[in-house]
Amino acid sequence: MFTTLVALFKARSESSRDKLETDNAVLLIEQKIREAEKGHDTAKRSLAGLILRERQEDTALKALITRRDDMEARTRDALKAGMEDLAGDGANALADLENEYAARSDALARTRAGARRLRLLLEKTERRLTDLRQGLITARSLEDERRGGTALHGSLGGLGALMEGEAVLKRALAVPDAGGFADILDEINSELSGNGLIDRMADQGFGAAMKARGDDILKRLKAGLDATPSATNPA
Repeated sequence: MFTTLVALFKARSESSRDKLETDNAVLLIEQKIREAEKGHDTAKRSLAGLILRERQEDTALKALITRRDDMEARTRDALKAGMEDLAGDGANALADLENEYAARSDALARTRAGARRLRLLLEKTERRLTDLRQGLITARSLEDERRGGTALHGSLGGLGALMEGEAVLKRALAVPDAGGFADILDEINSELSGNGLIDRMADQGFGAAMKARGDDILKRLKAGLDATPSATNPA
């Protein structure tokens, strides 16, 4: 059980961390770019130092070669002149110069190799920094889209409320008219009681209707008028 709880806690922590990173991706990428650029600038200064040292070593090595060649020529001249002691001193000086030449050559080779490796590393870093900067542009665009999506979600929520309101209005307007409903109910009751049949038969002239109707009264009045004798003219 304890192991399960630890695993759940770790999973929740990682999920929260991932969500936090996603929500703040632009800020985090910007910070990492600043850190990478700082290290990149430091590496550039280191490369500049190596290049400067390489040039200095190369200059010193060339000067050493000039001194060695000069000492070698002088030592030969001393030998030719039969001055063994002076030639011996020249040979010792040449030995020191040869040793210094070997050391400086080795130092120059190491400096050149270090500068070459650092230059390659800087080129790779520069490309990766460029990719990261371009990725930052994409991340900003995605963040803008997410913000737009949030606004759109709010708009859709308002649209949903509007649609629900329209549906309520539609249902309200669809409620039958109370007066018409009462008339239909009276018709149904009349049909069920048989009064409707009597009224239909009365409409066809078979007997009187169950209730007085305006049409019947109008017919009766017209019939009374027709039955009244017209006034005769005096003789």
